[in-house]
Amino acid sequence: MAMLVCMTAMATVTPVEAQRAPGYGRVVLSNIATRTSVRSYLDKPVEPEKIDQMLRAGMAAPTAVNRQPWHFVVVTDRRQLDAMAKTNPHASMLEKAPLAIVVCGDMNKALEGEAREFWVQDCSAATENILLAAHALGLGAVWTGVYPDAKRVKELSAVLKLPANLVPLNTIVIGYPDKENKPKDKWDPKNVSYDVYGGARPKDMTSLPSRGGFTDFDYAREFTENPFTFFKGNGLLLACGDKKNHNAMTIGWGALGNVWSSDVNTITVYVAPARYTYEFMEKYKYFTVMRFDESRKDVLEYMGTHSGRDVNKEKELGLHVAYTEHGAPYYLEAVEVYECEIIYRDQFDPDGFGEIPQKRYENFPAGIHHQYIGRILSAKRR
Repeated sequence: MAMLVCMTAMATVTPVEAQRAPGYGRVVLSNIATRTSVRSYLDKPVEPEKIDQMLRAGMAAPTAVNRQPWHFVVVTDRRQLDAMAKTNPHASMLEKAPLAIVVCGDMNKALEGEAREFWVQDCSAATENILLAAHALGLGAVWTGVYPDAKRVKELSAVLKLPANLVPLNTIVIGYPDKENKPKDKWDPKNVSYDVYGGARPKDMTSLPSRGGFTDFDYAREFTENPFTFFKGNGLLLACGDKKNHNAMTIGWGALGNVWSSDVNTITVYVAPARYTYEFMEKYKYFTVMRFDESRKDVLEYMGTHSGRDVNKEKELGLHVAYTEHGAPYYLEAVEVYECEIIYRDQFDPDGFGEIPQKRYENFPAGIHHQYIGRILSAKRR
């Protein structure tokens, strides 16, 4: 539903405005990660406006020298869909689908010479855009290949009465899914090399372009989390120190807001004296707060149950450290990083305790927490 709302909203704004919308990047990445091939559909037609949106998405794809060597054949006629199913043994789902979009390469618009085959890349990019748009619109779709199988190309061209200059690359079968389709996690680090084939991932990735895929964002405008649940439910790490020595710990307490000025945006964190991180918070001026996604629950669990005094937690978890402009450590595996400057630090005063803190510290061997108010200097997200 969130992806559908996002796409509907984006249709009313310019691309630049859309990219600045709160949560835009996260929704787009979620749409990519959750898309899956759908091969069975409800007996329900696809609305014309959704077809137009998918075609617009296809034509927004990158294209070599802007030749746009594509042509899209939209098929909704039942007899045509049935006839198309007979041209491809892997496209039998066409017999139950309400819609197909055939992505063709237009050889009259293709580049000349050895560059001619770039039409395949251009039309493939358009195909992926259509698949992602279908998913964002609440539809299901599957890519069925045609080119370069000569028999499939010939038979499908005959059904669609394509002129000689059009070569069908694939048929995208589309409809409303008749059941939930769970995406596959295809991530495999074995399929990645660094710098040269077989090259291992650098231990220190701080010198890599874009610092591990992070971009700065305007947290004052784009932060959309509930401040009452941000620390409780998101899985956050606090890190402090420098390149020679630092530590990180899982945190479940914190506060967001302003203090002493409406322009001073702050994150407040709390650290007990027995924690190893406390030593760094007392010594250094800057710290980071990091958020991890659901796929790295192991980070939060391990960081919250092991001390940096006893074990190299980064090494055990396979984390890669980088440093902010002011030298505060953070991990490239995080999805959000907030760099803060400590502008106030002090221990809670027991004389001011009410019932809740009194009960908390009756049997708490880690000691009474210190609070650290950090002015947010920068924020970046993956």
